[in-house]
Amino acid sequence: MTPERDIYLEKPFYRWLALAAALLAWGFDGVEQGVYALMTRAALKDLIPGGGEGDIGFYFSLSMAMWLWGAAVGGVWFGRMGDQYGRVRMLLWAVLTYSLFTGLSAFSTHWTHLAAFRFLGALGLGGTWPLCVALVVETWPEKNRAVLAGAIGSAANVGYLIAATYSRAMLAHGASWRWVIGMGFVIGLLSLPVIWFVPEPTKWKQSRAKHARVSLRELFSPQYRRSVIVGSLLSTVALLGTWGSFLWLATYVDKIAEGTAQAGTAKAIVSQWQSIGQVAGGFMGGILAGWLGNKRSWLLLCGATWISVMALFGLTTEFDFRVGLLAMVAGLFVTAYFGWLPKYLPELFPTHIRATGQGFAYNIGRVLTGLGVLGAGVLAQAFHGDYRRAAMTMATVYLLGLIVIFFAPDTGGRMRPDEEK
Repeated sequence: MTPERDIYLEKPFYRWLALAAALLAWGFDGVEQGVYALMTRAALKDLIPGGGEGDIGFYFSLSMAMWLWGAAVGGVWFGRMGDQYGRVRMLLWAVLTYSLFTGLSAFSTHWTHLAAFRFLGALGLGGTWPLCVALVVETWPEKNRAVLAGAIGSAANVGYLIAATYSRAMLAHGASWRWVIGMGFVIGLLSLPVIWFVPEPTKWKQSRAKHARVSLRELFSPQYRRSVIVGSLLSTVALLGTWGSFLWLATYVDKIAEGTAQAGTAKAIVSQWQSIGQVAGGFMGGILAGWLGNKRSWLLLCGATWISVMALFGLTTEFDFRVGLLAMVAGLFVTAYFGWLPKYLPELFPTHIRATGQGFAYNIGRVLTGLGVLGAGVLAQAFHGDYRRAAMTMATVYLLGLIVIFFAPDTGGRMRPDEEK
């Protein structure tokens, strides 16, 4: 049989089109994540009249947990469907899912509605990541992979910056949380026309021809078991540090800025500053992994992130310029993991099970993180609404990351080849 011609080699334009589609899909995913981080406290204060700060903190953590669990289910399901039916086809459905339910959440009239729509929208948000990573690594040469991993890491944080910028403008003009969140529906749909014209990767088609069926059971075979377990733990460190600690910043700033002249826009201002660090950090993570190697770069990131997050919450008790400055520095390191993971996780699995494997590992991390985020909410209640102490306690997860990396498989920085059948 004559091998199928690789359109991505013959026409490099399609390589750039695939990259644009992945970056737009994941970038607008970041818009949805960012706007929820900014507006959930305001939404809950509206939907739970008379709720105290400890109650708001608990329901905030519950809404984050629902998002994480929805993203976990979506990441595993869309990853598996992407291996079975195609990266591009399932990416279209993932983007449509997160856009639709983000829009519907703006119509919530009870906190349970908001939590439900967050869960359902997160199915698509979680599914976008493994599909975007697989699409890019299977259409570009190996030599470009570290840079592209960094680009993917930055894309969602460009989305965070977009969310912070338009939120600040809308809040300054008196818009409610409903209009700010609802705008995410419109923005989310913008990537669909680009994705529509992307051909399926030739590598996926060739692998699909050899492996007719993808099974989750294969992930737990002896050859992949260690990769799944360690990949899940590494993802948990990155995700729990972000969601259990760093992303409480908007809620914390909202509280300490109350009664000041900038009370209405303080969280959006800080979010803009932290997003600048996050954009650079996401790109830096992939570059560091390619330059220093996977393990040494991870050790550097864990140490630097713990110090910067502790400084952010430990040195700020009132709203001033230090909050934005330290948020930008912490954002640089917190987000570097999301450039590092797209570089390392695809190396653990061959083509025929790559989206399933990396999606499962990353999203089991989300399941564990959801439990951790609930723990952060309980801590916030125990500390009588002191988000600062809760965030600093949760930041210790980065120190555990220093241990986990020593159990990680050594990939030599190379993609795992498909076994012949």
